[in-house]
Amino acid sequence: MTKFSAMLLATTALLCAAPAFAQDAAPAPESGYGGDIVVTAERREGTLQKTPISVTAMDATALKDLQINRTADLQRFTPSLNVAQGTVDPTTLTVFMRGAGQNAGTWVGYESAVGLYIDDLYFASLTGANLDLADLERIEVLRGPQGTLYGRNTLTGAIKYVTKKPGDKPFGDFEAEYGSYDMKRLKGTVSTPLSDNWSVLVSGNYYERDGYFNAPALGKDDYGFAKEYGARAALKYIGAGPFGLSASAFYSRAKNDGSIGLATNATTLAPAASNPYTYLSPVDGYGDAETYGGDLTLSYDIGGATLKSITGVIHTTEAFLADTSAGRPTNTVDGPYALGFDRLESEAARTEITQELQILGDTMDDKLHYIGGVYYFREKGHQGRTDYLLGLYDLLPQMVSMKTESYAAYGQLTYDFTPSLSVVAGLRYTHEEKSVLGRQQNNLTTVLANRTYGAIDATRTAKAWTPKFGINWQATDDVLVYASVSRGFQAGGFNYLALANPTNYENGFDPQTVWAYELGVKTQFLNRKARLNLALYRNDFSDIQTNVVIAGSALTQNAGTARVQGVEGEFSYTPLKGFTLFATGAYGDDKYIKIDPASSAATSGAQHLPNVPHWQGAAGFSGRFPSSHGDLLMGADYSYQGGKYLSGNNAPITYMPSYELVNAHVGWAPPGIDNLEARFSVSNLLKERYYVYGNVLGAYGLRSPGEPRTWKISLSYSY
Repeated sequence: MTKFSAMLLATTALLCAAPAFAQDAAPAPESGYGGDIVVTAERREGTLQKTPISVTAMDATALKDLQINRTADLQRFTPSLNVAQGTVDPTTLTVFMRGAGQNAGTWVGYESAVGLYIDDLYFASLTGANLDLADLERIEVLRGPQGTLYGRNTLTGAIKYVTKKPGDKPFGDFEAEYGSYDMKRLKGTVSTPLSDNWSVLVSGNYYERDGYFNAPALGKDDYGFAKEYGARAALKYIGAGPFGLSASAFYSRAKNDGSIGLATNATTLAPAASNPYTYLSPVDGYGDAETYGGDLTLSYDIGGATLKSITGVIHTTEAFLADTSAGRPTNTVDGPYALGFDRLESEAARTEITQELQILGDTMDDKLHYIGGVYYFREKGHQGRTDYLLGLYDLLPQMVSMKTESYAAYGQLTYDFTPSLSVVAGLRYTHEEKSVLGRQQNNLTTVLANRTYGAIDATRTAKAWTPKFGINWQATDDVLVYASVSRGFQAGGFNYLALANPTNYENGFDPQTVWAYELGVKTQFLNRKARLNLALYRNDFSDIQTNVVIAGSALTQNAGTARVQGVEGEFSYTPLKGFTLFATGAYGDDKYIKIDPASSAATSGAQHLPNVPHWQGAAGFSGRFPSSHGDLLMGADYSYQGGKYLSGNNAPITYMPSYELVNAHVGWAPPGIDNLEARFSVSNLLKERYYVYGNVLGAYGLRSPGEPRTWKISLSYSY
């Protein structure tokens, strides 16, 4: 495929839409691709088109139509969002948005610049965050700093998973799938009232799939096995009165063969095999991530205002074994095969506790809307790792424990000068302290007697004021214009991936901040059958954190000041009930303004920030066409991801070339049976070969390919 295919698809979409102007007026989109989806981006309910923030919202219908099964799939349709699986564990996320993110989420102590939330519960760990999506009502992706209203580390945005809630009426959803590589997926949710005052919900999911890699050194042609399962239970008070209560508990576990790639020459970029789905290492890797926790939200209406208490706890454990450069042939490409750079094994655990007290309400004849609160976060964790480098250096086991405490107070006011004009002012104060204690081998040596430990004992503190100012103008019922200035903050930390160098480990990196400027417009037209949302933004970063590799150590450095700016757009059009055309797009421009001459980005002559492609885009359609023989379901989508570097020093092997994907589905809903559907879906229809990850350690490199073409058959029912 080429860029010509994008132009062809866009032209086809316009031609398909043209005759619809002569049709009877369709109702405004109610769900799926925008329209009047209810979102909680401002910590209170509001419709998407009336919310003055850049938000991509997808409900359960859109998630199914677009084949978004995991968090990493969101980047295909969300402007300025870049998501990929982690380096050594496919359940770990690498998330970047509008110029900032984190590549090393596998390690305790590292946190994302894009906050992850399950309802109102902050999810600090990137491990376990790329699991199979189940039991969701919708996903909201908030772009721009969200530090005033949300918790920690929303430097450039947040991803919010909104789960289904128990209600006063019974409902259920069930889905079964079978597909390529013996894939099996089961999902189910049941909710029912227990009485006039209480309702309960229970859900569960199971996923299993063989791998699509050939592993000659292991004698396997289906390497890359993955299995995931989980459950969730929720309880809600549905009775009358000022009191409110909702609680939930969840569990998930994922087992797999670890992240897998193809050994690639770091200098010439020549792959060690012609087929990208080839794993040459003799190391039989594994990954095992377990996550469980719960939350409790209490509320009380005091008349004109609501008091809330939000309490949560999450525990995550992870163990993995990986060859970090995917092995290498020792003589010829036909083997035998040996370890690459590093045989890396690790086990870790972390527990987070959060507590938030909040008040929100309206006063002054409903002209002043306010929200304020205090927030506390505490996390403790530990991690052990062993490394066997180059078949020579058998390092002493590294053991560390970490602790993070964060306190914050926040408030935001929105004042309506007129029914159509309002101003926003918000402020958050954050104080954080991080500490680490442990030991690590001092140097590289093959002599057993010379292997000695060095102590790791360090503390870092940080504090920040993060204000927000905005103005919102509801020009007409169908046009909202907004402008905002806000500051984002993310604390520094320690270099958990420093190799045999306790000093580098302790030195760590400083906080990063951003001043963000945004001008946006949200519109509805053609009798509200269509919507077009546009946003112009500019992010000015100070002490921007970048991930680099130096002498085998993967470090985070502060590279200096940088600017990222761009434009984003989202469009949907429903000419006929049940038929929607949609498109999204983003252009981003990145530039170092003043680079730290001591940083790896400067010494390597880097010109680009990590994970900022110039172009991203998607387009497609989804339709439901009724007939006497049942409803025909049909949809297709195209997505384009521009080329980007993954590392701060712009190492050539970390450049991921652009790629294009086409997905499609067709289905049938039989007559006489409400809410029963059968579908046949295909991902990567045109068998695009592309890479999603690349890294270099010393003279050894690897690249990990994206998924090949896959198909699945699904059967779903709801009531």
